[in-house]
Amino acid sequence: MVQIKYDINVDNSTLEEDLKRITNQLYKLLPNREEGIDWIKPLQTLMVEVAGLDRLLVGEQYNMICLLSKMEGLFTLTKEEDFFLFRRTIFDCLNILNSLVTKCHSEMN
Repeated sequence: MVQIKYDINVDNSTLEEDLKRITNQLYKLLPNREEGIDWIKPLQTLMVEVAGLDRLLVGEQYNMICLLSKMEGLFTLTKEEDFFLFRRTIFDCLNILNSLVTKCHSEMN
């Protein structure tokens, strides 16, 4: 169990599933951008969700600020020549999310 703001206990598997869902949505930004599909609105939605998650989770501020900072930076990488940095930044974000998922999983065992 993870205690979040408002003294609510959340099952680790629930948090893990939510982080995996966010991971999948973040990964989808890559093909969206490559195919010319809107990636900005989905990124904005994810940013709101991650910012809300940051406000709820206690003790993960370092990971969350790193994640949010990288996600915010994606908005500046709009030129075609920025794509490889965009891609690398997406994978950096995925690694941060994966470390949070791993932490949830290890705390369940």
